[in-house]
Amino acid sequence: MSQGNIWYEMKEGKPFPRPSTTVVPILRVADATYGELIMMAYGTSVPTDATSGYAVGCIFVHTDGGNDTALYVNEGTAASCDFNAIQGA
Repeated sequence: MSQGNIWYEMKEGKPFPRPSTTVVPILRVADATYGELIMMAYGTSVPTDATSGYAVGCIFVHTDGGNDTALYVNEGTAASCDFNAIQGA
C-alpha cells in the first residue's frame, strides 16, 4: 500500500512517517482539472504560498507550531495555495 493511505496505516498498525521539513500527505483527493490534490498533510514547515497541488480547504498540521500556529487551512486555490492559521477563540 502507498504511504499516506489512512486505512492501511490504521489497519496495519504502522505509524505515519516522522514529521519533516517536507510536507507529508495524509489524504489525497482526485480532481478533474488538477489530478491528485493533497487534502490533509503535516510537517515542520507550512507549505509556501502560491504552491500548487493542495485542495481548497486542505488542512495542514504544523508539527512545530505553537499557540495559534499549529493548524492551517488552504484558503487559496489548487493552483496557488494560501495557508492561513486557524486561531482559537
